[in-house]
Amino acid sequence: MEKSSKISPPVSRINELEHELHLKKLQMNSLLAITQAINNNVNEQGLYAMYRSFVTWDLAIPQLALCVTTNNDWEIVAQKNIQIPDNEHDYAHLATRFKEPSKIKKGENPFLDQFDFAIPVRHKNQPIACAFLGGMKENGTTYDKIQVITAITNFIAVALENKRLFRAKLEQELIQKEFQLATEIQQMLLPKNLPNQKTFELSKIYRQHSQVGGDYYDYFSLGPQRFAFCIADVAGKGISAALLMANFQAILRGLIFQKLSIKELITQLNTNIFKVTKGERFITFFIGIVDFNQHLLTYVNAGHIPPIFVQKEKTKTLRKGCLILGATAKLPFVQIGQEPLNETSTIFSFTDGVTDLPNDHNEYLSEKKLIQFTLEHFSLSSDDFNDAFFKFVNDFKGSHPFPDDFTVLTCKIKPEFQ
Repeated sequence: MEKSSKISPPVSRINELEHELHLKKLQMNSLLAITQAINNNVNEQGLYAMYRSFVTWDLAIPQLALCVTTNNDWEIVAQKNIQIPDNEHDYAHLATRFKEPSKIKKGENPFLDQFDFAIPVRHKNQPIACAFLGGMKENGTTYDKIQVITAITNFIAVALENKRLFRAKLEQELIQKEFQLATEIQQMLLPKNLPNQKTFELSKIYRQHSQVGGDYYDYFSLGPQRFAFCIADVAGKGISAALLMANFQAILRGLIFQKLSIKELITQLNTNIFKVTKGERFITFFIGIVDFNQHLLTYVNAGHIPPIFVQKEKTKTLRKGCLILGATAKLPFVQIGQEPLNETSTIFSFTDGVTDLPNDHNEYLSEKKLIQFTLEHFSLSSDDFNDAFFKFVNDFKGSHPFPDDFTVLTCKIKPEFQ
């Protein structure tokens, strides 16, 4: 009779195989449970609880700390039988020192001294998580357990990271749609076509730095012989500036047809804007009212860059007015400016996107340069003037991008055609 040892493997080998099979079953069951939980939109806390149960209960690991990071901010999201330091984020950041599963050296750090092994997880070569395991007695099963925990940790960390990235992508797409809607609404608030008549012309250049901006221009017909034009710049950028600009435009359009004096108009504009901004935001604003019966331009400059007025090859900057709008509850003064319009005149107005534009030599478009350009081109139509100016700006700035919203409003008065 042959000995049984020739037909049966040693008992120790059978036990090893059974243990390996048991771990594989645990791993597969855990992966299946986590996958189902992710598909069922179980939140992150629920997934971390499942991970903690698997590591500390199913695999009987006495001590655990799972650290994860979001935007370089580390925190401990699952733990058992450990001392969490007062400043948890600083200690959790120690996870970044491990590049691969490693045995932890004792005596280097009181937080790390609680553990025996570190299992880091990297996604696209960036650290996203690290599991610290402690209280483990090294034996024949230790390496197998580390392998299983490494697989589960990688799976859950990468799955959550992908879920986070997907959620961030959806949020970004939603923000993009909101920006697109805001852009469309803002474009609706600004006049697409400006009048070009025998007695006057209006022409604009409008370039937003981002999808929405804080620059504003407008035109209002106040009867057969009067019209108003304006340009404004809301402090700040983006959605908040665009919202304030829309609010300002609604207030202005509600007041401009009430037959107020220009001083009353400016005073009420400031009062209404201050109610909105509480002094935390402000608007620079220039408005001009042209009266052909009186052959007169009446204007107020509320802290805006002074427009350039040209008549008979002589220039003047239109500075009279008041403080910026919305900064104070009551304007301390309002000066009214007036210019006769007996001759062909050009009013060249713009926002700080023009004057804040540097060139390759770190030079800026000074008032002197802008006046010189105006003198050389004021005889052109308003459209041709703006075309020449935009070419001038592009030649001047060279490779520099536009740093801000860029708005120009040019008005040409031709009283000889009355």
